[in-house]
Amino acid sequence: MTVATALILTFLLTSAKPARATDCEIKACIEVYIQDGRIVIEGRKGKGPSSTTATIPAPAPKPKVSKKPKPVEKKIAPVPTVKKKKIAPTIKKPPKKKRPRTTETSATSIADKLIESIPTSGISYQPSFSPLIKTPVFFWSDVPQLVTKKVEILGEIVDVRLRPIFIWHYGDGVVYMSREVGAAYPDGKIQHTYSKPGHYLIELITNWRGEFTIDGVTAPIPGNITTVSVLPISVVAAPIRFVN
Repeated sequence: MTVATALILTFLLTSAKPARATDCEIKACIEVYIQDGRIVIEGRKGKGPSSTTATIPAPAPKPKVSKKPKPVEKKIAPVPTVKKKKIAPTIKKPPKKKRPRTTETSATSIADKLIESIPTSGISYQPSFSPLIKTPVFFWSDVPQLVTKKVEILGEIVDVRLRPIFIWHYGDGVVYMSREVGAAYPDGKIQHTYSKPGHYLIELITNWRGEFTIDGVTAPIPGNITTVSVLPISVVAAPIRFVN
């Protein structure tokens, strides 16, 4: 028995509003939601702002006012010529620039974020080589019927459970929906019988929905994740032999 390899195409559906567990000051707030086809678990504890750096400018220096030189009184000498005294010019020094002081405020809240991926669904069928018309073909997927994840974030334990719903398109117009993953012969319950030979394209749509539990309280995860897997199959007619 061989297992055919499926071509995986993933379509991602975003969620509506995230589910919350409140009271962030005493215990961590937990949000579980779906984003970009993955489970996102976010936690926050506290109520203040995160750590930031504020810049406090230093006071601008006041310009110094230079005093005007006092005028020098002229003295009359007995000599007819009078000499004037030279006054040295006052040189102003430029004020020194002071660098701004920086202070750091401590954070009063902490946050964390985890992202969990969802397994894609592969397609298998039996008989795997040239199934015959008017003979049941058994189909199944390789994903579990229940996906569980337990994660710890900010001291809180979050249990996540996801369950798939399968929609099988057999390529001949027949559609079948099931919560079971199926199995090979003879236990498989997902079967289909083709009436005409030809090449068909099997399409498996897997719709994931889930819930999460924190401290015994369970809430649904808003939104869903849908993946689409396709696989070609060739069905042949049984040869006819005439026996004398």
